[in-house]
Amino acid sequence: MPVASTVVFSFTPTRYIAALAIMLASVSGQVSAQTNAPASAPASSSASASASASATSTEELQSVEVKAIRDPAIMPYKVAYELMSKVRAASKDKVQILIRITSAKSHAPVPNLNIYLDGKNTHQQLEISATGFINVPLDQAAYADGAEFVTNQKKGSMEVNILLLPKLPQDVFKYADISESIEAAQLAIKELVPWYLRLFMPSVNGIGICYAEQNQTVLVKGNEEQHLPANSDATDPLKNKVHCARFAAKDAAKEKGNLIMPATGWQAIYM
Repeated sequence: MPVASTVVFSFTPTRYIAALAIMLASVSGQVSAQTNAPASAPASSSASASASASATSTEELQSVEVKAIRDPAIMPYKVAYELMSKVRAASKDKVQILIRITSAKSHAPVPNLNIYLDGKNTHQQLEISATGFINVPLDQAAYADGAEFVTNQKKGSMEVNILLLPKLPQDVFKYADISESIEAAQLAIKELVPWYLRLFMPSVNGIGICYAEQNQTVLVKGNEEQHLPANSDATDPLKNKVHCARFAAKDAAKEKGNLIMPATGWQAIYM
């Protein structure tokens, strides 16, 4: 079976939102996951752009990962706030944004990392999980206060990875939910990536329901009951290998009433 690839938008936050460039990186899996197991962290954030591009096999599956390498101490919260707001509005809150900060050298979580949202009237420490995921609030008061991110780490010592995630019901959902989440991701990407750069990147045209263990199936109930095998390899946001049952946008659009009933421990990723 083909191995999925990660689509990375590499950008550096600047004072104003600029163009977003792309880099296609070949890896042994796919990213961007929502999980109904205990979450690594909630998330959101972001910025503007520019950077690099390379290619992967045209037969490989795709997913969406936005990767910014920049010191969070100088990433404008104004940019993050405006981008988060645009993505939420465009996707009708059917896409989640997950942000993870790691060491620029080791790509592992940064020990003893502290990040604050700081302004004249704003002094808020952000929650950081053990795996490096942070919760960046969409705080109108902090935005109006001109708050900025500050950190206890050296400038340039960290990298920021921002992932677009399907937002699906936790236990049972319909093909219609799959279809709406795919459409929402496509709209969100239009807010993140200029049209002339979207010409060079694969489209989001499916969602994978994924498990860490092999030999899993996903129960689908429609006119008849089916057990779809999770046999497409991918990677989760922590780069762990997972096995996915793939739901294509064209199929989801035809059978919107079908129920999807995944077993406990699933993750949803864009493909």
